[in-house]
Amino acid sequence: MPIKKRLYCRMLCAVFALLMTVSCLSCGDNKSNDTTMTESLIASYMNAFRDYNISGMNKCCMVNLDPYNDSDAEVKACRAIAERVDWESLPISIDGNSAIAQLKLTVPADVETVCGAALNDTVKALDGGSDDNYADLLIAAIKKRAGNAKTVTLSVEIHMTKVDNKWYIVKSLGVNRFLSEIRTSVTAVFSLIEG
Repeated sequence: MPIKKRLYCRMLCAVFALLMTVSCLSCGDNKSNDTTMTESLIASYMNAFRDYNISGMNKCCMVNLDPYNDSDAEVKACRAIAERVDWESLPISIDGNSAIAQLKLTVPADVETVCGAALNDTVKALDGGSDDNYADLLIAAIKKRAGNAKTVTLSVEIHMTKVDNKWYIVKSLGVNRFLSEIRTSVTAVFSLIEG
C-alpha cells in the first residue's frame, strides 16, 4: 500500500476514533447530568415535604397538589410530623426521558394515634389550668408525640419525566398518601379542640 494511502487511512482512523470518543463522552455526560438533575429534584421534593411546604413540592411536579388553605397552626402541626420523616433514595433508574426513583421513608407508625394522644395531652393541660393558647399546646404536643412515636419504613416509587431538558415528578402516590394522612389527622384534632 502506498505511503500516501496508509497515511490517509491512519488519519481517517484517528478522526473516526476521536469522533467516537467525543460521542461516548457526551452520552456519558447526558446520563450523568440526568442523574444529577433527578437526584436534585427528589431532594428538593422531599425537603419541601419535610417542611410541609406544598407550594415547594408543587414546583417539582407536573400536576399540583391541593394547597388546602389550612390555618398557620394546622400547617405548623403538620410540619411537626412531616419533619420526623427520614428518607433515602436508591439509585435512580433513567430510561430516556423517563425515570423512576425508589425511596425508603421512615415515618411515624400511626399518625392518627400521635394526633389523638396529643389532643388528650392538650385537653389535660387546659383542664389543669394552663393559660397557654390551645393551638400552641396542641402543636407542642404533636411535635413531642411524633418525636417519640414508633416508626415504620415505607417503600415508595416516584416517577419522573423530562420536558425541555428539565425533570418533573409525574407520580408520587406513596408520598402523597402519607401527606394526606398527616393532614387528615391534624385537621381532625384541630376541629375537635376548636369545636
